Amino acid sequence: MLRGVASHRCLDVTGASTANNSPTEIWDCNAGGNQSWTLNSSKQLVVYGAKCLDASGGGTTAGTAVVIYDCNGGADQQWNLNSDGTVTNVKSGLCLDVTGAATANGTPVELWNCTGGGNQKWARQ
Repeated sequence: MLRGVASHRCLDVTGASTANNSPTEIWDCNAGGNQSWTLNSSKQLVVYGAKCLDASGGGTTAGTAVVIYDCNGGADQQWNLNSDGTVTNVKSGLCLDVTGAATANGTPVELWNCTGGGNQKWARQ
């Protein structure tokens, strides 16, 4: 699981959906399958065994939605888990960000310019 440092909530696939392009959000950590992320040797964050955390549409701009999609090896599905707690997308260099620095359940996750804020820091658990 990836837990947001500011929110203390986990990276979650909305509604436990397994469909391509399902959005991600933060939600109370509950060890559900939709919160069980594994970093593989290809730098992919995998959920449900075959879906990858993905920059929607291969987007590289701030505000790009972060979704799940069939793992395909693209750079938009590769992530660096950095020593400062940030998670950056290999293709864009942007940070995995909780929108608006909000902390409520259901807040969307997006790509954003790295600011060092707590809404961009994640802890593995």
